[in-house]
Amino acid sequence: MPTVAWRAIRSRRIYVNAPTVRKYLQAGINAEVKPHFVHQFNKVVTNWKHRVEFKPRMFLTIDAIKLTVSAVGPHRRIWAFVTKGTRPHIIRAKRGKSLAFLWGGPGSYTPKTSPPANYGGSGTVSGGKMHFSQQVKHPGNKPRPFPAVIRKREKPWYNRTMENMWRRALRAMQK
Repeated sequence: MPTVAWRAIRSRRIYVNAPTVRKYLQAGINAEVKPHFVHQFNKVVTNWKHRVEFKPRMFLTIDAIKLTVSAVGPHRRIWAFVTKGTRPHIIRAKRGKSLAFLWGGPGSYTPKTSPPANYGGSGTVSGGKMHFSQQVKHPGNKPRPFPAVIRKREKPWYNRTMENMWRRALRAMQK
């Protein structure tokens, strides 16, 4: 499953009270950073019929902070198909005699998401008529790198938030 990692500012100071800093960073990340990034990922899948759920995980080590956001739940494979793309493949009818779908010819479909990583469309077919077939040749889809786009867009916010958390932790140590 694709994950996203953000690294915080690393402290090079020798005289840092690690338990106090760790406590403040964990509290801040759990209260501010995790919900923020889950919200950013949820914005991508807001209008999906089979919504993907996301789970953030934090790893605190001596010299770095790593936050990953992973797709979880029954529809996590859809996230992998969208973010990694798919090859051309054949889709066959499984439960019934034939597939039923709207199609208006090549180029008539507008997806909900589009490369490189735009989202929020309606996912419509223009001039579509109902077609029935036992199988279709799906042309595949290009990958949409949502995690990379979110990481790039949110990096200034993340850096500013982490710096503020470090300041709070250092002020707490001085008391």
